[in-house]
Amino acid sequence: MKNDFVTILDFGSSKITCMAASKVSDKGEFSIRAVGQVAYNGFDSDVWYEPNSIPDGISQAIGQVEAKMKTKIKEVFVGVPGVFCAEVTSEATVAFHSKKKIDEVDIQDVIDKADIYKCESGYSPLGGKPVCFILNGVLKLPNPVGMIADRLMGVVSFSYMKNYFRDSVVQALRKIGINKYCFINTCEAQANYINQAMFGENHTVLVVDIGHITTNVMLCGGNGLLFERTFALGSGYFASDLCQVLGCDFNFAMSALEKINLNLEVQSGDAYSLNGKMIDAFQANEVVRARIAQIAEYIIKSFRFYDKDIPQDTPIVLTGGGLAHLRGGLDCLAANLGKKVRMYESFNVQTRRNEYTSCYGLIFEAVKNNKSKGGVLAFLRRDRKGDK
Repeated sequence: MKNDFVTILDFGSSKITCMAASKVSDKGEFSIRAVGQVAYNGFDSDVWYEPNSIPDGISQAIGQVEAKMKTKIKEVFVGVPGVFCAEVTSEATVAFHSKKKIDEVDIQDVIDKADIYKCESGYSPLGGKPVCFILNGVLKLPNPVGMIADRLMGVVSFSYMKNYFRDSVVQALRKIGINKYCFINTCEAQANYINQAMFGENHTVLVVDIGHITTNVMLCGGNGLLFERTFALGSGYFASDLCQVLGCDFNFAMSALEKINLNLEVQSGDAYSLNGKMIDAFQANEVVRARIAQIAEYIIKSFRFYDKDIPQDTPIVLTGGGLAHLRGGLDCLAANLGKKVRMYESFNVQTRRNEYTSCYGLIFEAVKNNKSKGGVLAFLRRDRKGDK
């Protein structure tokens, strides 16, 4: 019997998270039914920090969900972190002999024609996703199906995953009896989910996810990803800085971050009290401010790798568990970027937590693409070219 829910697996910079969710509507709305989570040491730009811990971490996270759902997980949508992904965009035009009603076949023709890149050695393609379409050179739409036109131009985003990531995850999944899986670019899914949730269709938005040890910068336009960049900076670096300056251990420094308030106008001699110990408030604030300034600098530098202009009114949304919960962190980041920054927000109590927006994005993508006939395999045939 086919499960009536989708299961996603998300690899954050400090936790492996598994979630099971049921589809609520064809628009991607969902209800979370179970969560499993295991702490681990994450990754850098090339490898896992502790590769031997990955199989057990995956098994435990999925096992927690299976216990709560009281059923065996048979298929899973796997999020590929930004450090293990590459992304490019391309444009293509399909001209018709006469005006016609656009259908899904025409959309696929544009995607196929735009696929001009050869997959580099060591990577596997995740498929192409349309960002937006232009009909007859004038009308711009996120989804032109049903419209009448004699020419269709599309901007398509293509994602690629490192085989190193794929092979290690596949081996771990097969070890626990899961042989049906689909890989999704986490940054694309997350940015698209936040864009849809906060702004609706046909918007361009810059999403910044600051986690424990990595930051993802994502430019989303329409229904797809225009640009992504990942660099190694996050809340774990705040704590490391505090350790060096204050002479405390890492766990104490992480707890100190819950006390720090960058909105306060602290002066020399002011202090935070934590577990009976006093922390120099002025010094602590300045240390964290300096690191946030560096993160802002890296965000700005990221766009040296993007060759197109970004509209000045493009909204910037902050998410992730690294900076979103630091009091005054949002305003400090905005001041260093010289732009207004909004916090990710949701009216749904199940999807309010910033540290899980990557999971919400994967679920959002999964429930839209998990077809009633063929389940995850229908999606696999389209998006896992080259996965042998």
